[in-house]
Amino acid sequence: HLLYAMVQLLCDRKTKHILAIAVTFSLSCHLSWHHTPALPVYFTSHTNETINANDLNNDYEIVTTNYGWQGTNPSGHSRRKLTGEFFNAILSHPKHNASAWADLEQNPDPNRRVVAFMDIDTCLESNYPTYGITWTHNNVNLDINARPGERIFRILKHACVHIKRAAESPVLTANKESRLILLDCGTGYPGRWLKDFCDNRTDTNKNFKFGGGWGNVLDNDQVIIAYTGITKADARPVDIGLPIPAIMPVTLMPHERYWIHHCHDNNRGLRFYKFSFQGQGNFGRDRLRDLDNGNDVLVNIKAMQSYGPGINTTSSKLNDYADLLRNTQFAAAPRGDCLWSYRFSEIMSAGAIPVVYANDWLPPFSSTADPDRIVNWEKCALFIGEEDSEVNRTIDTINQISNDARCEMMNCALDFWDKFASSRDGWLKAILLWVNRGVHQVPKQNL
Repeated sequence: HLLYAMVQLLCDRKTKHILAIAVTFSLSCHLSWHHTPALPVYFTSHTNETINANDLNNDYEIVTTNYGWQGTNPSGHSRRKLTGEFFNAILSHPKHNASAWADLEQNPDPNRRVVAFMDIDTCLESNYPTYGITWTHNNVNLDINARPGERIFRILKHACVHIKRAAESPVLTANKESRLILLDCGTGYPGRWLKDFCDNRTDTNKNFKFGGGWGNVLDNDQVIIAYTGITKADARPVDIGLPIPAIMPVTLMPHERYWIHHCHDNNRGLRFYKFSFQGQGNFGRDRLRDLDNGNDVLVNIKAMQSYGPGINTTSSKLNDYADLLRNTQFAAAPRGDCLWSYRFSEIMSAGAIPVVYANDWLPPFSSTADPDRIVNWEKCALFIGEEDSEVNRTIDTINQISNDARCEMMNCALDFWDKFASSRDGWLKAILLWVNRGVHQVPKQNL
């Protein structure tokens, strides 16, 4: 750590980070990292999973429907890679009961509480893990999908019918505390695939081409939809937010994580850049350019033709983006054509604090009825209005946050990434926590 600090002082800010890492890594190879205190898996000030015994209860089963990939013709149903990761997390969970859906449809049991998931794709994320429409065929599970270019509308035509079928199944209705979880990732759309294309409560002819819609599914509080991008005004009280998958996650080195965890020690964990953004200037993002001060606030607006393709390569553009986030306290996550930004999760992976410009967006694992059940987002991120007056006050708002509070927010952001956003196992863990805390009315214990 002493050598790292010396290099930080001797080098200019464009090269000091890379050189400091090289020196620290070289020293670590000689001395071994076991001389550094072990990094905690969970941080005392933020952890929540193990506080209450109800979080670890065994009174429920994880089940999956048998209409698609678990049915008689699994190859006839498309699946995006993101959905495949999540579905595999479900199947590998120790509480998953592979035969429960069929058993309970034949023999409904009011004493068996289930958390059910669909075995068809409702998430429909097209930009993961490779961003851009040109590479969409890279983002589907070709082993079970013979139609990589299958349109979302066609998939939804089948999904609406099966969702209605699951919501009305005795597997769910036998126990009022059972839940059906649906994922809606809304890529390239305002973020409400399911709600807009399946709901026909007010017009029975509205969704005829989508299999007749799903009837009164949205009137059923046993059905929870997890959205990556929906406004609080449009979400039902039982619906929750879902993390955006990171296209370019940042991998922090051990010493970088150590400094974030020990940020309060003379604020060593605070990075050089107070605020930064690098990306395209469309969707109003070019307004951030006025915040650049040539010093500790950096805004680099890039043209679409030079930035977009680079997101899928190992070019220096990618390294610039990751290195910038590593050296940033607050990083902008402005909305794009959807209400959310892939940067949101990428920023947290770097241990930086997301600054969200997306009016009324429902954050991950939050609901309008119980916003802090899992995460207290005031401790993990900064939310600023999309209006010009609000954007222009960004730096003033940041300046009002103390260094100690910034350290807490950086820890909280990285903690959230590690536990809930870095993998689909994390998604599943947070969803199960959400459901169980609601059923057992566990007092608020959040990040």
